[in-house]
Amino acid sequence: MLAIDMLLRSVAEWNEARNANPEIKIDLHSEDFSTAYLCGADLGEVDLIGADFCEASLNGANLSDAKLGEADFRDADLSGAELIGTDLHHAYFNGAILNGADMSGANLTDTDFSAACINGADMSDTDLSRADFHDASILGTYFMDSTLINVNFSEADLSGSDFNGANLTGSNFSGANLSGVIFDDADITGVDFTDAIGLSLPTDPGEE
Repeated sequence: MLAIDMLLRSVAEWNEARNANPEIKIDLHSEDFSTAYLCGADLGEVDLIGADFCEASLNGANLSDAKLGEADFRDADLSGAELIGTDLHHAYFNGAILNGADMSGANLTDTDFSAACINGADMSDTDLSRADFHDASILGTYFMDSTLINVNFSEADLSGSDFNGANLTGSNFSGANLSGVIFDDADITGVDFTDAIGLSLPTDPGEE
């Protein structure tokens, strides 16, 4: 019951079984879901450490509070997915689509988002220390009150994103598009803005 074959056979059947048996703890760590159709699947609180989701379809899936450390989501589609409070440390999202995803409160330390599409997503209150967003599309995404120490945003398009209250200490925005980006109350100590486009930092009241 609630085994991987059921999930791969029918998301509707899986979700129904989960609703009927909410007390069951599910361990699917290191399983292979590559290219699987899992749109709308309820994977909340499931142990999926090291699982392979390469090129999988996870649109609108619930992955909140799941254990997904070192999971592989390369080229997967997670548009509109819920990953609230999820542990995704050292996961791989290279080339993935996360448009409209909610990752608020997640652990995203050392996670690779290079060349990913993360437009209109919510990454507020997350820990993204040492994450890599090189060459990613991150339009209108929320990073409010997040910890982003030593993050690589080089060559990324961050147009319209919001870093209000975020800790950006030591992060790299070299060559990034920062048009319309909000840095109000953010800690930008040691940040590299070399060749960044459209940079506009808040004025220090003491300098006015």
